[in-house]
Amino acid sequence: MRKTSFILMLLVFVIAGAAPAFAADFPTKPVEMQVAYAAGGLADSMARAIAKNMEETLGQPVVVVNKPGAGGALGVTALKSAKPDGYTIGVVTGITMTYTPLVEKVSYSLEDFKYLASVGRFQEAFVAPPDKPYKNFKELVAYAKKNPGLTYASMHPIAENMLTAIAKKEGIEWRAIPTKGGSEVMTAVVGKHVDFGFSGGIHPPFVKAGDMIVLAGLGKKRLLASPEVPTLIEYGYDLFFDNDNIIFAPKGIPDDVAKKLTAAIEKAAKDPKYVDLLQNKFLIPALCLTGDELTKSLQEGVKANQKFIDASK
Repeated sequence: MRKTSFILMLLVFVIAGAAPAFAADFPTKPVEMQVAYAAGGLADSMARAIAKNMEETLGQPVVVVNKPGAGGALGVTALKSAKPDGYTIGVVTGITMTYTPLVEKVSYSLEDFKYLASVGRFQEAFVAPPDKPYKNFKELVAYAKKNPGLTYASMHPIAENMLTAIAKKEGIEWRAIPTKGGSEVMTAVVGKHVDFGFSGGIHPPFVKAGDMIVLAGLGKKRLLASPEVPTLIEYGYDLFFDNDNIIFAPKGIPDDVAKKLTAAIEKAAKDPKYVDLLQNKFLIPALCLTGDELTKSLQEGVKANQKFIDASK
């Protein structure tokens, strides 16, 4: 009996002593970064730039693997079941965590993961062809009141919720034309197949070329590439939509490992070359949120999204 107790106590001390050593040695092999979207998009491009910089800090390869499907939900679901040892982390846009669980039956929630850092904020906006009789969102609403039945290109249901809530408040009618992605929205707006559209953030080059105008920014702050354009909040609507690119991990990841990953991500996100890539090429704010600040931002996103979902009913 005493021998058994001694062995059990010895095992406890061995395990307890091994845990810090594991965290201190981490990583001892490549880290897999699973991007919940197809290669080539903004989220993927940001992830690859961050991964490359992280390798220099961690001393191990950070291998990007794309796991697209269901607007990011498939990748999130896959990461939930991954081993929480720090060797498998994910990249997802905040909308997949703060909006999708509110409107779809998915097997995850915001509380199911450890959030390491945000590495950029997308610049969602409502855009329109430049030759329309309205040049901003206020004028669009006034025009819609006199001309019911306007159409808009939408790449995500969140836009339909926001615009339905606004339509109910203003007593107007407009109709969504669903698309398969941001590129189709741009094509529809530039081709004047719709009256306006919802952009997930890829519109700046088209605006710069004179092919479209920005009617309103959808975040709390004005758009980096169109600082002269008011937000929906400034137009008098109690609605906003901030969407960050998030790097996260399975729940249960050791704290020391999470801190080491977060430090590597934060260093990468603040690297001058990365900041220049985002702000001067992608025209995206290179913010980096971590810890409680990131958690608070995501929780505020859930509340904001639920608010306009309720308002659209």
